[in-house]
Amino acid sequence: MAASRGFSWSAFFAGAIVLLILLFVLAAIVILGGFYPIAASEPDPPGFGSILAAASDHAIERQSAGLKAPAFSATDIREGAGHFKGMCQRCHGGPGVQREDFAEGLNPPPPNLAESTDDMSVGQVFWIAKHGIKMTAMPAFGKTDSDEELWKVAAFVKQMSKTSPQQYAAIPNAHEMEKMGEKAGD
Repeated sequence: MAASRGFSWSAFFAGAIVLLILLFVLAAIVILGGFYPIAASEPDPPGFGSILAAASDHAIERQSAGLKAPAFSATDIREGAGHFKGMCQRCHGGPGVQREDFAEGLNPPPPNLAESTDDMSVGQVFWIAKHGIKMTAMPAFGKTDSDEELWKVAAFVKQMSKTSPQQYAAIPNAHEMEKMGEKAGD
């Protein structure tokens, strides 16, 4: 009579440990061997961009939870638009303004914020502007700009799709105005 073979937890765990070791060794070979394509001019491996985007979306949602946006006046939003012109327009474009040519070489490409922030809260947009996003060329403006300015930028971004190219063109670039003020004060 043959003995029946039952499920063995110890064999299961041993197999799982061997599989994890093999995956770790494979990852080490790819990373340490320089086999992962890091060139911005090359597309990500299939599915990799989707995984990173999902990780980013969930992290932004979790890390911005609890942020309470201040009340914004029309003047605040206009000031936010002026800061957007100086900080964001070159990469993201704006109403009636295309992003600059160099932004075409960024991987991942900077999103059109008038469209890509529809499902985000003002707090989430603020969090991104303040903290940036690793490996995307999105800088952390919290190191150079005040929370007040960044909240105003976030408020503008959330209503940017309602801003006409003519309205946007009439708003001065706040960063250029600051530079002109510094030169005048010298």
